[in-house]
Amino acid sequence: MPLSHFGRQYLLLPLLFAVVFVVGCAGSPDPDSMQPVQSPNDDRQYRLLTLDNEMQLLLISDPQTPKAAASLDINIGSGDNPEGRGGLAHFLEHMLFLGTEKYPNPAEYEQFITEHGGNRNAYTSMEHTNYFFDVDAAYLPEALDRFAQFFISPRFDEALIDKEKNAVQSEYQMGLKSDSRRGLDVLQQAMNPEHPFSQFAVGSLETLADRPDSSIRDDLLAFYDSHYSANIMRLVVLGEESLDELEAMVVPMFSPVPNKSFQHQNIDVPLFASGELPALLQIQPQATRRLLQVLFPLGDYRDDYQAKPMSYLGNLVGHEGEGSLLSQLKAEGLAESLAAGSGLGWRGGSLFSVSVTLTEQGVANYDRVVQLLFAYLEVVREAGPKEWLYDEQARVADLAFRFKERAEPINYVASLASSMHYFAPEDVLRGNYMMTDYQAQMLREVVAQLTPDNALVVLDDQSVSTDKVSPYYGVPYSLAPASAAQLAGWEASPGDVALALPEPNEFIVDNVALVDVGQEMVGNPQRVLNEPRKRIWFAQDDEFRIPKGALYVNFRSPLAGQSAEQAARASLYTAVIRDQVNEYTYPALLAGLNFSFYKHAQGISLRISGYTDKQFVLLKDILEDIAEGDFETQRVENIRKDMIRGLENAVAKRPSSQVFDDLRESLLHGEWGEQALIDALRNTDQATLGNYAEAFWQSATAEALVYGNYELPATKELAKMLDMVVPEGAPPQLPPLQVTSLTEGEQALYPVTVQHDDSVLAWYLQGAGNSWDDRAATALTAQIMKSGFFQQLRTEQQLGYIVQAFSWPQFDVPGLVMLIQSPVADGASLASAMQAFMAGVEGDLDEAQFARHQRALVNEINRPQKNLWERAEFYWQSIAKKRFEFDGREQLAAAVEALTMESWSAYYQEHFLSEARSLQVVAPGKWGRLPAGEQTRYSSAADIKASHGYYQVQ
Repeated sequence: MPLSHFGRQYLLLPLLFAVVFVVGCAGSPDPDSMQPVQSPNDDRQYRLLTLDNEMQLLLISDPQTPKAAASLDINIGSGDNPEGRGGLAHFLEHMLFLGTEKYPNPAEYEQFITEHGGNRNAYTSMEHTNYFFDVDAAYLPEALDRFAQFFISPRFDEALIDKEKNAVQSEYQMGLKSDSRRGLDVLQQAMNPEHPFSQFAVGSLETLADRPDSSIRDDLLAFYDSHYSANIMRLVVLGEESLDELEAMVVPMFSPVPNKSFQHQNIDVPLFASGELPALLQIQPQATRRLLQVLFPLGDYRDDYQAKPMSYLGNLVGHEGEGSLLSQLKAEGLAESLAAGSGLGWRGGSLFSVSVTLTEQGVANYDRVVQLLFAYLEVVREAGPKEWLYDEQARVADLAFRFKERAEPINYVASLASSMHYFAPEDVLRGNYMMTDYQAQMLREVVAQLTPDNALVVLDDQSVSTDKVSPYYGVPYSLAPASAAQLAGWEASPGDVALALPEPNEFIVDNVALVDVGQEMVGNPQRVLNEPRKRIWFAQDDEFRIPKGALYVNFRSPLAGQSAEQAARASLYTAVIRDQVNEYTYPALLAGLNFSFYKHAQGISLRISGYTDKQFVLLKDILEDIAEGDFETQRVENIRKDMIRGLENAVAKRPSSQVFDDLRESLLHGEWGEQALIDALRNTDQATLGNYAEAFWQSATAEALVYGNYELPATKELAKMLDMVVPEGAPPQLPPLQVTSLTEGEQALYPVTVQHDDSVLAWYLQGAGNSWDDRAATALTAQIMKSGFFQQLRTEQQLGYIVQAFSWPQFDVPGLVMLIQSPVADGASLASAMQAFMAGVEGDLDEAQFARHQRALVNEINRPQKNLWERAEFYWQSIAKKRFEFDGREQLAAAVEALTMESWSAYYQEHFLSEARSLQVVAPGKWGRLPAGEQTRYSSAADIKASHGYYQVQ
């Protein structure tokens, strides 16, 4: 697949670079354009301004938005770190959250945002630092004033600097077993040491330590004072106010941001030193990771966004249809997936990346994979630029912009703020979608650079030979020039292979007309077919009015989740089907027609969404392949091995994720651990899989939703198609879903083994029942806890980088989770800190704060769906839960509103303190200490489920 798609508002990095650290003046309208070109489907209002301090600003007025949002992106990132101060830009990002002269309390910003229904975060990449938040729309002025002070008068409190260095160290240590971060560490060793992207980006206690000639605070202040300049900042603010009101609000707040007239210099040094390429870089990963990348340094084409040469080329190399490079690699048993495109760019250059996930055979024959890549590039080169292919991509992009849908405000503003650095003012909304400038010569120049002598080949596998160790993550690797024999092999003829440019895409939409809407078919879905084995729900969309729709089918069966064998075979079966139909579903994906086929707790779901014009053509093809039931032996075997490898690689996941998986398995009947699934897959061959698939479909029932730009006869067409796979007759009994029920006052402890020095504690507290009142009280508890939990246990106590408290309902059984991964404290200390926090929650809460939290939660529950897909998902989940009145949100909101501080406090005291239903899942880390107290200890998730009752969910 291409590494970038139209509609994404950011640049995707190649896989080794896919680490983003999440880390009184008047304004004047931009003289060139006050309003950018916007999608015909976008009814918001926009205004571009340039303040007197040269900060560029985009205002967005959306009177209907429930959430306001803002983002400030500064064109400064880890690539700008001073020499020897790795992580300084990232550390500065952390520090700006921790108090300003106007708002000195380090918890002020976080607390205000949370109490008013919002979220906040930031990230530092190589060239950018992006700060963003959202908040209930009425509170934008107060939130924005707090936000603006980050860039006017941050405090850089000495004590907080010392504390926050530990948070950066925790983040660094958390990534020590992350193969993406480890791969980046090695790749930076292969880079030209004079190139700024070769620097360590995260930071650590060592790189951020005080030095005899300078303290870290002095260096922070110097970096902030010299680099944080208004002229390289881009600000986007979205609110319910009019444009004039937004301008009157925003301009005075951000005009005081100093303009230091910072000017970037082009990076003239090459990413790889002269004479270093071609080369072979071999990396030994932690996980069983079989990855081949071929990286080509090129020029910087970001200014050519109307031509998009990288998108054109990435689409060809990353194509997955018939005649593609990936199809040939799969046919030879060498690869499972492929991605191509540009993501990494700098002032003066870029990197084009082709990333291939290999099979075992592919690792053994990686030179053949490289040879086939260069053979395909030669096909592209010999064919020359094809204007019809370019026009096809341009047409898809234009349709995507024409029918662009609303995203989350917080994501929308963050992506726009970054994009503003690269697009002309009038193009800030459409720049990612523009392919209006076909330049054949430019395309020839780009593909001419994709040659063996300009390539860094990176092989990532546990079997490679190494002779070096990377400095920050301790990764074994080797780097050597490509030999003459290797180069000759890569350039040799691949033999008789079926490599070709893509055929014209038959799935590109022809008809974008909107159907006539009948008033009897709008509103909540209606059940228009109700047979023993088939039910179909239908509703027309009368609000979003785009030529798209959601066609979802849930195939339920009693053979999907009653054993690890069933679960593993259902997952393998869906993966095999996805692979089998990929050559024609991939062109459909490129044309805006999405397809997914996956296992769930009670069966298998098939979803098709996007333009409705050719959905039934695609559905018919897919169902015919399913009904045929033939599998290619080698592909089944490769996919089965790939799934086993993925399960074995769970040990390389973030420790907190591993512990959370164990918690989920303890609660959900039908969830199985990695080893049980591995054993089941090892005992599954093609014949076993075929027998399972046949039995599944014989026992299957179908429930479908058709919602969007459809007419009622579409449901009859769907019913006929479903007959291809769903038999007639009485349906079998479907086992209910089950969730472990903890008993009142129970204290359960489940120690787990995680291969990491950090300790992790996931403390789950279950609600007293699964009524609306229980759900409301539990959700409100999480809302009240989450800000203080973060501030006290992360910012103040510095227990770790991952510190979270959140609501976690399972099939509507309410619960909340406190989660910490810590490099500095053992499991017993984490439990004590959590317990102390819980004991103080009520004392820190007054009536006004309670009311703010309550209103924030109600607003979130009642938040209108932004687009057709959110509405479809709400309908689909309501149908699955048999809430055929579609009133779940109203019931939950009413239950939250009915709570008083007294009634909530009583619930909290009884069910989360004195008689809590408690399960602690803990990985003790290097300390080996578990939480203290009289707890019932369990040795496995299976033991927990076997010794408890359960909630039964129909």
